[in-house]
Amino acid sequence: MKRLAKLYIFVVLLFLTLFVAANLLFASFVKKSNEASNILMNRVVDGIHQKYIMSTLQYSYIDPIGGGKIQKIIDSYMEEERPLLEKEYGKSALPDDVVYISVTDKRSANESLLLNKENTRDKVWKFYGGDDTTLIGFLIFRCKEKDEGAILLLLNVCLAIAFLIAIGICIYISSAVLRPFEKLSDYPEKLSKSEITEKLPETKNRMFGRFIWGLNMLSDNMQNKQRKVDELSRDQMTMLTTIAHGIKTPVANIKLYADAIRTGLYQENGKINKSDAEIAGKISKNADDITEIVKELIDRASGTVVEFEPDIESFYIEELKTFLEEEYSNRLKMNSIPYSFEVSHNAIVKSDKSGICRILSQIMENAIKYGNGEGIHVSLSKEEDGYYFVIRNKGQVLSEKELPYIFNSFWRGSNAESVGGSGIGLFEAKKIAQYLYGDIYVKANPDENEMEFDIYIPENV
Repeated sequence: MKRLAKLYIFVVLLFLTLFVAANLLFASFVKKSNEASNILMNRVVDGIHQKYIMSTLQYSYIDPIGGGKIQKIIDSYMEEERPLLEKEYGKSALPDDVVYISVTDKRSANESLLLNKENTRDKVWKFYGGDDTTLIGFLIFRCKEKDEGAILLLLNVCLAIAFLIAIGICIYISSAVLRPFEKLSDYPEKLSKSEITEKLPETKNRMFGRFIWGLNMLSDNMQNKQRKVDELSRDQMTMLTTIAHGIKTPVANIKLYADAIRTGLYQENGKINKSDAEIAGKISKNADDITEIVKELIDRASGTVVEFEPDIESFYIEELKTFLEEEYSNRLKMNSIPYSFEVSHNAIVKSDKSGICRILSQIMENAIKYGNGEGIHVSLSKEEDGYYFVIRNKGQVLSEKELPYIFNSFWRGSNAESVGGSGIGLFEAKKIAQYLYGDIYVKANPDENEMEFDIYIPENV
């Protein structure tokens, strides 16, 4: 979420910078254009005035106040100088027409009212006679109207539309790419820690279709390999147990024979033969060593190694509820199994969140597999001495004789005949709870046809 917020802030700042820069550049461009126009008009007025003076001196018959003749001078000057002016100042700076109005012309009053207004590009310059003091008329520089305000408005509207499009693209990317990928990014880690066994649901988003398919294929592959490992472990356990129990009887007999020889039981006179007794003692010692090895084999065969190393962190109980909802809500709804995940107090837990999620997953999987579909209820609470997570599910209840063995490795109850599994899940869950200095307790309630698992995690680890 922080990355998405940074993305939106970056886009807003980017367009804010573009907006300010565009308006400043446009204002600078308009200012330079006006300055160039003023310089050009000043040059034109000076040039026309010089040509007017030369014409007055050369042709004495020219009426200095004659508007028609001055207009001819203006037209002649503009025709001669236009290429040079256009090259030096640019075509856009040149006026479309330059008109002369004498002070005695009746048009001057009306024309002057319409000129040099804020919303017009027409400009009026005073035109003096040969003595540079007598005002004889006005030069009107007519230019095509350019609505600079409309251009600026159009520029800002375009920037606003581009901003909205960019925000829309960011929202689409965040909703269609970043958010889904953020959810998917946790899946491989959870899968590696055996926190989840459910496949990723297919979505209409084709962007991650192949990725989801690949992760689900990886999940199937890991589960198949784990199933094979569990089967091999079970076969190995059976073989070791068989061999160990097969060795115990011969070793016990060897020890008895060695003790008989050592005590002189087989001597005719009943006396102990020192050399035979010494050898018998060595045989007896080796038999004891073999007995210890057999005992160790039996102990190892009765369990399995759980790969788990606690990583203590602080988190809220509500996060465990969120985990259960994300992993099991859709699955329970699809199987039409009533359920509830309740938190009595959203306290802070200082323990291994991944390990607790793994415990909850194992028991939830068993509740779904061995339950009858009438309901699964989970309560998460904090008590004075620690935290209690209780999972109750309706289904076939195990007998009191079976309950002591429910957490043994590779042990499966009488209700597991038609259900697939290896019998290792509850064993691993209990081991993880013990690694966290806690424990798991099981209760059977035949009256309500309900099994209950109580997970206890101490408050201070």
